[in-house]
Amino acid sequence: MKLILKYTISLWLLLVAMGEGIAQKKAERWIPSAVRVGGSLGSLGYLIFSEKHNYFESIVDVDFDRYFAVFEIGNSSYRLNEDTYNYTNSGRFMRLGFDVNFMQDEKHLNVVFFGLRYAWSSFQDDLSYNTVAVIESETQWPDTREEVSNLEAGAHWYEMNTGLKVRVYNNFYMGFTARYKFLMKAHHDSSLRSYYIPGFGKNINSDSWGLNYYIYYRIPFRKKMYFEKSEKTNKK
Repeated sequence: MKLILKYTISLWLLLVAMGEGIAQKKAERWIPSAVRVGGSLGSLGYLIFSEKHNYFESIVDVDFDRYFAVFEIGNSSYRLNEDTYNYTNSGRFMRLGFDVNFMQDEKHLNVVFFGLRYAWSSFQDDLSYNTVAVIESETQWPDTREEVSNLEAGAHWYEMNTGLKVRVYNNFYMGFTARYKFLMKAHHDSSLRSYYIPGFGKNINSDSWGLNYYIYYRIPFRKKMYFEKSEKTNKK
């Protein structure tokens, strides 16, 4: 009887210890394992080849198991110089959201993701134009130069994103993000309707597509739990 009681207590203590260990491991999965810092590659192409548009954006994501908290920030300038008018736009934008990784057990920690973003932008824009060109070039209307500006314009929108991040060397990754954007609100402080919104694109429709290329560097804090399990399975 004492022997049965002894083994029963021992088994009960073992089960409690195993349960606590499993719970602890599950909790550890939600402790951030790494931060990935990146910058846009596409902006280099615009800087070299485009006379209209220049921008740069950076991105930071924090790895919570198969989920990533994401923060993005960028600057943008846009200009149109024509014979009868000139339009300039400059400002900044930010995005905040999360991604879900569909390659959770990938040993190189590559990522294929779907995510959501809330984004906002603050900017200034200016339009100057020749009045005679606006009315009719054949009339005798005096050819004067008019100007209208927004000094405190802004916009808010949501995004559905998908893309990938692939390791190229050690902790360096490259990838892209495809974006489908839904404009919620754009506001201005003059009669000028902004033609361009930094981070969103041309303010023609209430939706917009975008594609960004990035290079990242991953800064690990610890090994991810599923990666350790994969190693143990391979050793067996």
